[in-house]
This record gives sequence, C-alpha cells and structure tokens, in this order.
Amino acid sequence: MRPTDRMPTAGKLVSAIGLAALVWYGSVIVKAIWPAEESFGWFSEVTAAVGLLMGWVVMGKRLGQGYGQGVGAAWTALFSTVVMVVFLLSFWETMRQSIRLRYSGPFEAAQGMLETAVTYVGNVLYLPLIILLVGGAAVLGLVA
Repeated sequence: MRPTDRMPTAGKLVSAIGLAALVWYGSVIVKAIWPAEESFGWFSEVTAAVGLLMGWVVMGKRLGQGYGQGVGAAWTALFSTVVMVVFLLSFWETMRQSIRLRYSGPFEAAQGMLETAVTYVGNVLYLPLIILLVGGAAVLGLVA
C-alpha cells in the first residue's frame, strides 16, 4: 500500500471532479434520447454523485503509474459508475413497483429488477454517447 492511498491528492480530486462532470453531461444526453414518458427527477445529480465517488475511490487510487495505467483506471471507473448507476436506478424502480404490489415475492422482484436493468442498458446504447464517455474517460485518464 502506497502512503498516498489514504490521503487526498490532486490526482484524486481531478479524477473525482472530472468523472462527475463527464457522467453528468452523459446523463443530460441520456435524458434527451430516453423515451418521453419517463420522469427523471434527481437523475443527473445522482449520476454525478456516483461519478464523484468512483472517480475518487476507483480511479484516484490507481493513478501515478503512467499514462496507460491512467487511461485504464479511468475506463474502470467509468464502467464502475455505469454499473452502479444502472443498479441504483433499477433498484429504485423495483422498489416503486413493489410498493404498488406488482411483485408477489422477492424472487419475482429480483427478476423484475434484472429486466429493468436490461431495459435501461438497451435504452442508452447510443453510439455518440458511448464515444463521448469512453473518449472523455481516456482524456481524463491522461490529464489526471
């Protein structure tokens, strides 16, 4: 363990703020391409908060070992952010549906959560968004 793993560094700060800004902008694009009947509420803010956390914890810890390692750390943090956001959103939707008594048991709710997550991922498979996120993360990995 390096001494800087537990202390705040400039790399962690740049990683956290940069990833939060990147995924916030990505969430604005997601709102534009999403079907119109969806209400988003705090979507952009939650996405940015998860990006901030993942940028600090996942990406910030792996910096300082070269450009390739920085880009790899940024892509790992981006993937972790996307997985966490999809999980949180599908969990939230499952809780909303379970309050309406849509599910008869916990296994049906878990299956519904997985179906919701697959639907969400299918809705955001938009090439310009993917290019923006992957390319932005690579630039962020080089800068941080």
